[in-house]
Amino acid sequence: MAYRYDLICNVNGGSEHKIWRIKVRVIRLWRSSYFKDNNNKPMIELVVLDEQGGRIQCTVKSIHVYLFENSINEGNVYMLENLSVALNSGKYKPTMHEFRMFFKRETRVTLVEDSSIPLYGFSFVPFVEILNETKDDRRLVDVLGVVTGKGNLIEFKKEGKPCNYVVIELENIEEGLKLRCTLWEDYAFMFLKHLEDHPSESYVVVLQFAKMKNFKGSVGVSNTTYNSKLFINANIPEIEDFQMRLKSSDSQQGIQFSQLSDHASLTLEEEFLERGVYKSIVDLKENSVFVTIGTVKDIESEYNWCYRACKKCSLGLKLDGSMFYCKKCVTHYSTFVTRYSIQLRVVDETDSASFILFDKEASNFLKIPAYELRTSYIAKGGDKNRHPEEIDSFKDKKFLLKVQVKIQDMESIVPYVISISRLCFEDNIIASFEKKYQIEEVALIQDNSELLSQFTESSDMLKDNLSVSCDNGVDTPSPLLPTGKTASNMDSSVIKVLDVDLAEYCGNASFDTPSKCKGEMHSEQTIVRVAVHGDEQSAKKLRKVIKEKKN
Repeated sequence: MAYRYDLICNVNGGSEHKIWRIKVRVIRLWRSSYFKDNNNKPMIELVVLDEQGGRIQCTVKSIHVYLFENSINEGNVYMLENLSVALNSGKYKPTMHEFRMFFKRETRVTLVEDSSIPLYGFSFVPFVEILNETKDDRRLVDVLGVVTGKGNLIEFKKEGKPCNYVVIELENIEEGLKLRCTLWEDYAFMFLKHLEDHPSESYVVVLQFAKMKNFKGSVGVSNTTYNSKLFINANIPEIEDFQMRLKSSDSQQGIQFSQLSDHASLTLEEEFLERGVYKSIVDLKENSVFVTIGTVKDIESEYNWCYRACKKCSLGLKLDGSMFYCKKCVTHYSTFVTRYSIQLRVVDETDSASFILFDKEASNFLKIPAYELRTSYIAKGGDKNRHPEEIDSFKDKKFLLKVQVKIQDMESIVPYVISISRLCFEDNIIASFEKKYQIEEVALIQDNSELLSQFTESSDMLKDNLSVSCDNGVDTPSPLLPTGKTASNMDSSVIKVLDVDLAEYCGNASFDTPSKCKGEMHSEQTIVRVAVHGDEQSAKKLRKVIKEKKN
């Protein structure tokens, strides 16, 4: 029997009390608890699609949910009869239809078979249309593009509740434009898990029912809490067609998967004066992100200042014959990208510690990419065991630093890692920071630091495989061991590396002072880095002695 039905484009709020009948596929179904009370179930929201591509939002109110919750499933085609019509006035509109429809107690739902209605009903919006928006738009849009950049997973708390997001960058090859896309909560975890489980040369993404957001003059998209749907390299015609066009386009070879900055949308003032949580160096012993202030007193040249990085994920590559292997991407490459990894000794009025500075912020300060500096340094015949003189420009300069602290094991040689995610060297912002936190200028001693702060981890361990330098192709020194004293050639009884006052403590243990240890006179005391011989129990006793004497 052939049913008469109405097209979605003809649905209106006229006064003729028409009984509407539509044949549609449910392309999105979600439950909304926004209006939930203690006595009723969350409302059911639907976006439905007809054979001509018309879309309209339908709602099952809480009082009617029990009548229809077992009768409607996403993906199926139904004949819906006797629905009421109202204006489409929601905060975010998953369709551009002027009206929306509501189920009534008398509404009839009939499952039908009809393959003429598309499965997803995408309506892609050109990037240029989104980027030209000057304010938040309440409509939800569909976007399609290849991923060209990804930020780190950001974790924070809002009103005491944990929140997570990741920022990716999409490119539409026809327009040559890039669009910022923020994935929140489950969508972020879904994206990151897909990248981990399915290594690929490219990732084509569809975000359906995304909201547009204008942040500091830049418009991007993000998922909503309930509406959005994410597809990653899915076997659907729209993505398969895009992948074919991507392979045949001239831009295929030019697409690189870059690491996006986590702070792209924050000014320096916001980052350090408004948003950041301040800790002095001595207090940087928690798994979290902080801002601090300090002066770079030395470049720890026993570690390589650059490394061979994977062009896709930025992790260090291992030389494997004539190729370079990335264990994360499980791929061999014939080329690599040179990136900075500089170990800085930073000191404030409370302590000193090793901070690791990576490529983006190092390039921003030095005004030269790592590969250019390396090429220039080699051309000048630079010593592969030293660093270029340009890197010395960090020394004796005060910085504001946004850092991430990762605790490993406080009883180990390298109990925690401090890595720099942002630098500020603008004098006016530094002065405002010092005024806000009442930080006074004091005479700083380079190595007179608390015991545990000497055991910050090296860049080799933090980058999870930065074991090959750019210049010599050999393993870098083990963490915190001076040049020439690697873990493989030191006496097996050397179990700790400490900065201590030899004049006061040399009677408490047997010391081996490597030839290239740094020493500096302060009040007629010599503070040097030493390797402590003995078993673990002896090392613990020595730590206790040093703490007691310092206190």
